[in-house]
Amino acid sequence: MESAVGSDTVTGSVARSGAGGVVSRPRLFERLAAPARVILVAAPPGSGKTVLLRSWLAQAGLADRAAWVTVGPGERDPQQFWLAVLDALRHTAPGSVLVRPLTAAPDLDGWAIAERLLTDLAPLDDRVWLVIDDVHELGPDALRQLELLVLRAPRGAAVRAGRPP
Repeated sequence: MESAVGSDTVTGSVARSGAGGVVSRPRLFERLAAPARVILVAAPPGSGKTVLLRSWLAQAGLADRAAWVTVGPGERDPQQFWLAVLDALRHTAPGSVLVRPLTAAPDLDGWAIAERLLTDLAPLDDRVWLVIDDVHELGPDALRQLELLVLRAPRGAAVRAGRPP
Protein backbone atom coordinates (compact mmCIF):
# COMPACT_ATOMS: atom_id res chain seq x y z
CA MET A 1 0.00 0.00 0.00
CA GLU A 2 1.35 3.41 -0.90
CA SER A 3 1.51 5.97 1.88
CA ALA A 4 -0.45 9.21 1.66
CA VAL A 5 0.03 12.78 2.75
CA GLY A 6 -0.67 13.27 6.44
CA SER A 7 0.00 11.44 9.66
CA ASP A 8 -0.42 7.80 10.46
CA THR A 9 -4.14 8.18 11.18
CA VAL A 10 -5.45 8.89 7.70
CA THR A 11 -3.90 7.17 4.74
CA GLY A 12 -4.77 7.08 1.08
CA SER A 13 -3.66 4.79 -1.68
CA VAL A 14 -4.53 3.14 -4.90
CA ALA A 15 -6.78 0.19 -4.15
CA ARG A 16 -4.96 -3.13 -4.22
CA SER A 17 -6.06 -6.67 -3.51
CA GLY A 18 -5.15 -8.06 -0.12
CA ALA A 19 -2.20 -10.36 0.47
CA GLY A 20 -4.53 -13.35 0.36
CA GLY A 21 -5.93 -12.35 -3.03
CA VAL A 22 -9.59 -12.09 -3.95
CA VAL A 23 -12.28 -13.49 -1.71
CA SER A 24 -15.20 -14.18 -4.05
CA ARG A 25 -18.60 -13.00 -2.80
CA PRO A 26 -20.68 -12.76 -6.02
CA ARG A 27 -23.94 -11.55 -4.44
CA LEU A 28 -22.17 -8.87 -2.43
CA PHE A 29 -20.04 -7.91 -5.46
CA GLU A 30 -23.29 -7.35 -7.42
CA ARG A 31 -24.55 -5.00 -4.73
CA LEU A 32 -21.26 -3.09 -4.66
CA ALA A 33 -21.36 -2.70 -8.45
CA ALA A 34 -24.82 -1.11 -8.33
CA PRO A 35 -25.08 2.28 -10.03
CA ALA A 36 -25.58 4.00 -6.67
CA ARG A 37 -23.48 7.06 -5.91
CA VAL A 38 -22.92 5.92 -2.33
CA ILE A 39 -22.86 2.48 -0.76
CA LEU A 40 -22.27 2.05 2.96
CA VAL A 41 -20.94 -1.33 4.06
CA ALA A 42 -21.80 -1.84 7.73
CA ALA A 43 -20.85 -4.93 9.72
CA PRO A 44 -19.16 -5.73 13.04
CA PRO A 45 -15.40 -5.12 13.38
CA GLY A 46 -13.38 -7.99 11.97
CA SER A 47 -16.19 -9.29 9.77
CA GLY A 48 -14.35 -8.64 6.52
CA LYS A 49 -15.60 -5.29 5.18
CA THR A 50 -12.14 -4.23 4.05
CA VAL A 51 -11.39 -7.61 2.46
CA LEU A 52 -14.78 -7.52 0.72
CA LEU A 53 -14.17 -4.08 -0.80
CA ARG A 54 -10.59 -4.85 -1.85
CA SER A 55 -11.67 -8.20 -3.34
CA TRP A 56 -14.51 -6.58 -5.28
CA LEU A 57 -12.18 -3.92 -6.72
CA ALA A 58 -9.62 -6.56 -7.71
CA GLN A 59 -12.18 -8.95 -9.21
CA ALA A 60 -13.87 -6.14 -11.16
CA GLY A 61 -10.52 -4.85 -12.46
CA LEU A 62 -11.10 -1.44 -10.88
CA ALA A 63 -7.85 -1.03 -8.93
CA ASP A 64 -6.60 1.77 -11.21
CA ARG A 65 -9.94 3.58 -10.93
CA ALA A 66 -10.37 3.38 -7.15
CA ALA A 67 -8.90 5.61 -4.46
CA TRP A 68 -8.70 4.12 -0.97
CA VAL A 69 -8.60 6.22 2.19
CA THR A 70 -8.41 4.67 5.64
CA VAL A 71 -9.52 6.89 8.52
CA GLY A 72 -7.77 6.31 11.82
CA PRO A 73 -9.42 6.21 15.24
CA GLY A 74 -10.82 9.57 16.33
CA GLU A 75 -9.71 11.47 13.23
CA ARG A 76 -10.82 15.09 13.72
CA ASP A 77 -8.64 17.01 11.25
CA PRO A 78 -10.62 17.66 8.04
CA GLN A 79 -7.56 19.04 6.25
CA GLN A 80 -5.62 15.85 6.88
CA PHE A 81 -8.55 13.73 5.65
CA TRP A 82 -9.04 15.77 2.47
CA LEU A 83 -5.33 15.83 1.63
CA ALA A 84 -5.36 12.01 1.90
CA VAL A 85 -8.43 11.90 -0.40
CA LEU A 86 -6.70 14.15 -2.96
CA ASP A 87 -3.53 12.08 -2.84
CA ALA A 88 -5.43 8.81 -3.26
CA LEU A 89 -7.48 10.21 -6.17
CA ARG A 90 -4.33 11.51 -7.87
CA HIS A 91 -3.09 7.91 -7.97
CA THR A 92 -6.10 6.74 -10.01
CA ALA A 93 -6.15 6.81 -13.81
CA PRO A 94 -8.82 9.56 -14.08
CA GLY A 95 -7.59 11.48 -11.02
CA SER A 96 -3.99 11.63 -12.20
CA VAL A 97 -5.13 13.93 -14.99
CA LEU A 98 -7.80 15.94 -13.16
CA VAL A 99 -6.89 16.34 -9.48
CA ARG A 100 -4.31 19.04 -8.80
CA PRO A 101 -1.75 18.53 -6.01
CA LEU A 102 -2.21 20.48 -2.80
CA THR A 103 -0.08 20.83 0.29
CA ALA A 104 -1.11 21.51 3.87
CA ALA A 105 -1.39 25.13 4.97
CA PRO A 106 -2.62 26.72 8.22
CA ASP A 107 -5.44 28.64 6.50
CA LEU A 108 -6.61 25.75 4.30
CA ASP A 109 -9.86 24.25 5.54
CA GLY A 110 -11.78 21.15 4.53
CA TRP A 111 -14.55 23.16 2.85
CA ALA A 112 -12.07 24.85 0.51
CA ILE A 113 -10.44 21.51 -0.32
CA ALA A 114 -13.82 19.85 -1.02
CA GLU A 115 -14.84 22.76 -3.28
CA ARG A 116 -11.54 22.58 -5.14
CA LEU A 117 -11.93 18.83 -5.57
CA LEU A 118 -15.40 19.35 -7.03
CA THR A 119 -13.92 21.83 -9.51
CA ASP A 120 -11.14 19.40 -10.42
CA LEU A 121 -13.57 16.50 -10.92
CA ALA A 122 -16.15 18.50 -12.91
CA PRO A 123 -14.87 17.32 -16.33
CA LEU A 124 -14.79 13.67 -15.16
CA ASP A 125 -16.00 11.43 -17.99
CA ASP A 126 -14.86 8.06 -16.69
CA ARG A 127 -15.98 6.32 -13.53
CA VAL A 128 -13.84 6.68 -10.40
CA TRP A 129 -14.49 5.15 -6.97
CA LEU A 130 -13.56 6.61 -3.61
CA VAL A 131 -13.47 4.00 -0.85
CA ILE A 132 -13.40 5.35 2.70
CA ASP A 133 -12.55 2.68 5.23
CA ASP A 134 -13.77 3.42 8.77
CA VAL A 135 -15.75 6.49 7.71
CA HIS A 136 -17.39 6.52 11.16
CA GLU A 137 -14.10 7.79 12.62
CA LEU A 138 -14.41 11.15 10.83
CA GLY A 139 -15.39 14.22 12.81
CA PRO A 140 -18.62 16.10 12.11
CA ASP A 141 -17.00 18.77 9.88
CA ALA A 142 -15.34 16.24 7.58
CA LEU A 143 -18.59 14.24 7.39
CA ARG A 144 -20.55 17.35 6.33
CA GLN A 145 -17.86 18.14 3.75
CA LEU A 146 -18.05 14.58 2.46
CA GLU A 147 -21.82 14.96 2.17
CA LEU A 148 -21.25 18.07 0.02
CA LEU A 149 -18.89 16.11 -2.22
CA VAL A 150 -21.41 13.28 -2.62
CA LEU A 151 -24.27 15.64 -3.39
CA ARG A 152 -22.38 17.70 -5.96
CA ALA A 153 -19.89 15.24 -7.45
CA PRO A 154 -20.02 14.53 -11.18
CA ARG A 155 -21.94 11.49 -12.39
CA GLY A 156 -18.78 9.39 -12.70
CA ALA A 157 -17.88 9.63 -9.03
CA ALA A 158 -19.00 6.93 -6.61
CA VAL A 159 -18.28 6.51 -2.90
CA ARG A 160 -18.09 3.20 -1.06
CA ALA A 161 -17.65 3.42 2.70
CA GLY A 162 -17.13 0.88 5.46
CA ARG A 163 -18.09 1.21 9.09
CA PRO A 164 -19.29 -0.95 12.00
CA PRO A 165 -23.08 -1.15 12.45
